[in-house]
Amino acid sequence: MSEDADKQREAAYLELLGRHGRIAPAVARLYTRAGEDAADLEQEIRLQWWRSLTGFSGRARASTWMYQVALHTALTFLRRRQRRLRADPLEHAGNMADPAPHAGGREDQRRTALHGALARLAPGERALAYLWLEELSHEEIATVSGMNANAVGVRLHRIRQRLKELLTAGKEGK
Repeated sequence: MSEDADKQREAAYLELLGRHGRIAPAVARLYTRAGEDAADLEQEIRLQWWRSLTGFSGRARASTWMYQVALHTALTFLRRRQRRLRADPLEHAGNMADPAPHAGGREDQRRTALHGALARLAPGERALAYLWLEELSHEEIATVSGMNANAVGVRLHRIRQRLKELLTAGKEGK
């Protein structure tokens, strides 16, 4: 690669990070407990974005491509970690950090309950739920996940039902 190409790649990468960089910490916190694992996964996601930037063709929106890389990286990270530990890092939802922390009493309780319910989903379901919560269309989720849009709709319907059950059970347990 020439020096000009390197500078262009770096500029494109920095511009993408500026516009969509929040995806990395959000996905990292969704799949790991707060702390060192989340920081490691966030760094791995950013590294994978850099490595795969030359393969980004622009056929999909940049944010869709970044979600795809981030979620694939997170699932790979989780599989590697589970092989080593043989335990789900989200087993104890109370330790899970909020991908978008903020202050506010009742809303904090709702977010905590939602993140607890998300933690009880299978990793692939968690990815689809996260993309839905980020308001991606079924077509965009299909692009990220490699599924077709109809299958995404069916899976999301089941996931929403499961989340509703988990959240209702959580309210009744109080």
